[in-house]
This record gives sequence, structure tokens and C-alpha cells, in this order.
Amino acid sequence: MSSQPSGTIGSQDGFASRLGYILSTIGMAVGVGAMWRFPMLCAKYGGGAFVFAFVLICVVVVIPAGWAESALGRKYKMSAVGALGEVAGKPGRAWGYVMGSTSLGLFSYYPAIMAIILVYIFKTASGADYVSDVSGFYTAVNDNRPVIYLGVVAVIALTAFVNLFGVQKGIERVCKILLPLMFIFLVILVIRVCTIPGIAAGIEFYVKPEWSQLWNPEMWATAAGMALFAVGLGPGCLLTYGMYLGKKADLATDFITVNVVQVTICLLAGFVSIPATVAFGLDPLAGKGLIFMSLPTVFSSMAFGSFFLILFFICLFFAGLSSTINQLEIPVSCVMEGFNVSRRKAVGMCAAVALILAIPCVWSDPFFAWFDKLIGDVFYCVCAAVVAFILAWKVGAKTIREQWYNPTSVIQWPAAIDFLYKYIAFPALAYFAITAIMTI
Repeated sequence: MSSQPSGTIGSQDGFASRLGYILSTIGMAVGVGAMWRFPMLCAKYGGGAFVFAFVLICVVVVIPAGWAESALGRKYKMSAVGALGEVAGKPGRAWGYVMGSTSLGLFSYYPAIMAIILVYIFKTASGADYVSDVSGFYTAVNDNRPVIYLGVVAVIALTAFVNLFGVQKGIERVCKILLPLMFIFLVILVIRVCTIPGIAAGIEFYVKPEWSQLWNPEMWATAAGMALFAVGLGPGCLLTYGMYLGKKADLATDFITVNVVQVTICLLAGFVSIPATVAFGLDPLAGKGLIFMSLPTVFSSMAFGSFFLILFFICLFFAGLSSTINQLEIPVSCVMEGFNVSRRKAVGMCAAVALILAIPCVWSDPFFAWFDKLIGDVFYCVCAAVVAFILAWKVGAKTIREQWYNPTSVIQWPAAIDFLYKYIAFPALAYFAITAIMTI
């Protein structure tokens, strides 16, 4: 385990392979993030219209901004605090702490969903009847707050333990195993959903756009928040993982791979949850509890359904664990560098704060929903907009492209990327940030 105070953190640890970087970066959000948050928001904001907005933002905004943020981390081999301090002085350093705090906020409420998954695993294994009343069963599980909080404590403790081993021996090793398993299960589920009688109406609800939503600024801000959430753009996730990249890594190509995979998994997750929910006559606007009502119903229609449901929830839990491990790394790296403490102390400090912040998230569903919107929409968009302004305008989009990522890219990206980053991606992020603040 690493116990040395950090200097330049990225020079002390790093990814052992290209695949390790790609899977670890995907692991920042894929898993519970894709399976839980994307279907919930997609159902709320017009199905296909939300999908259209999400995919468009992932291509036009996320790619140029993601390249720049990842390249910043690789260039300076520092956390958000140190790297932004290098390019924007004390204000940049202060904003780095805001970004680390955003990831810590996510780490504080995300385990509440994983705790519910843990309860479902044990309830299903004990033969509980979740099919006759899926809504009532979920309500009973969700209302047992002390048990949920114990699950949160277990998730945070397990995450902290893995994080103590650093990137290569902890994060990368776990993600190489968990993410492929999650994807295999997701494909199996999609195939099963397509064979459900009456599924056509559910698929239509998912893919048919409610075009009126395209005029809803809140929908666009939420889709932007989900797009940033799904790839880790904004609160320092890409920057932090960039600092662990080798100098010769093809950052641009690898990030496109990450982006394509995360979009695919989100769309597959929506395809699993939303059509099945409609086909079985459940409420697609069930919010936080959507997957806990739809997926058990899907599995109950399969041979050996309970067995496969347990396996799926176990896989989903560990995929979620890959996300919490990654989420914790961002504030840990900021604390290590900002306060010059060991990884062990930084992990302990961040875990303690998360345990405290998790209390209202567990005991109040309205607070949970508000906090999810605050972190997942407002702070993700604001952080991404501020970083884009610093990089695209202060450092210079051309400098970043020509000096930071094109030299190691198999494709030499043209000057049009500079225009896209400065005049389309940044204004879009600024608009999404302002809209998200106004709708909180």
C-alpha cells in the first residue's frame, strides 16, 4: 500500500495497460450509474427525446472537452487541485477543491443505491416474494433505513479498502474483472427483454421521441448532466485518470473508445428497464426505485429467475463498486496533494465525510432526489463549464490539441476541433450549467 505523502501523484502510480485505463475510466459511471440513473431520467424526460439529446451531447460536447481535461491531467501528473493551479493559479487551485468535493458528494449518496442492491440480494436468496407486489416490496426495503445505512457503511468501507492499494493494484485490477461481467449480463438481459410478450409497446415508449421535450431547457440540462456523469467529465474524474496515463498513450483514441462504450451501455440499460416496465404495467416514472421494480419482474418471467436475479444483482453490485472506487480516487488525490498527506490518511478523511453526508441521503428520499440533481446535474455541468473556459480560452484549444494530445494520437485531429471546443462545447456547457442552476 502507498503511504508516502504525494508530490506529483501521477508519477508514483499508473495504469499497467491500455485496457486497464479504458475499463477503469468506464467504471467511473457504468454499472449502477448506467443501470439506475439513465433509465430513470430517460423515462422522466420523454424517452427518445432524452436519448437524442444525450447522444448528441456525448458527441459534440463530451469528446473535445474530455480530450482536454484528460490531457491536462497527463501533462502535469497532478490532481485537479495541482493541475488547475498550474494553468490558472490560486483560483484554479481553489476550483480543484470544488471538483474534488463534487466527486465526494457523489460518493456520499451513490452507495445508498448499492445498499438497496445488497438487501435485494439477501432477500431474493432467502426466497422473499418480490413478484406479487414489486412496488410494495421495494417500499418495504427502502423504508428500512437503519439496514440501508449499514449497507452504505459496508460499501464505503469496502471501497476505502480497495482504494488504499492505489490505481494499478487496486482500481485497475478490480475493473478488469467487473466491467466485462456486467456487460455480458446486460446483453443477456436485452435479449430476454426482446422476447417478452407485448414488449413492442414498451420499446415504442423508449425509442419514440416526445418531441415537445426538445423545447424543455430542463431536459437538455439533465441530459447534459447525465452525459457528463456517464463519462466522468466535470468533477475531475478524467483529469485524475489522465495523470496516471503514460506519456505515449493515445489519449484521444482511448477516450473515444470510453465514450462509445459508455453510450452503448447506457442505451442498453434503458432498453432493459423502460420497455419491461411498460410491458408489465409498472410505473415508468417510479424514479429511484425503477430498476428495483422492473428487473425483478423481468427475471420472474424466466426459468430459474430468482437464481439469475441474484447473480445479476451481485454483478451489478460489483460493477457499482467499480464506480465508487473510481469516485473516491478524485477527492483522495486532491487531499493527498493539497494537504501533503499519505493515501491512507486521505482515504480515511474522505470516507469519514462520506459517511456523514450519507445520513440524510438514506433517511430522506426528497433530499436524496435533490442531492442527486444538485451533484449530478448542477455541479457536473458547472465544473465542466469552468474547466472548459480555463482550457479552451486561457490555455488555448489550439495549444491543447497540437501539444497535449495530437502528438501521441494515431489520428491527427484538425483545427476544426478547436472551433468545436471554444465556440460550441464551451457555450453549450455554460448554458447547461446556468439552466441546471435555475431548475434546482
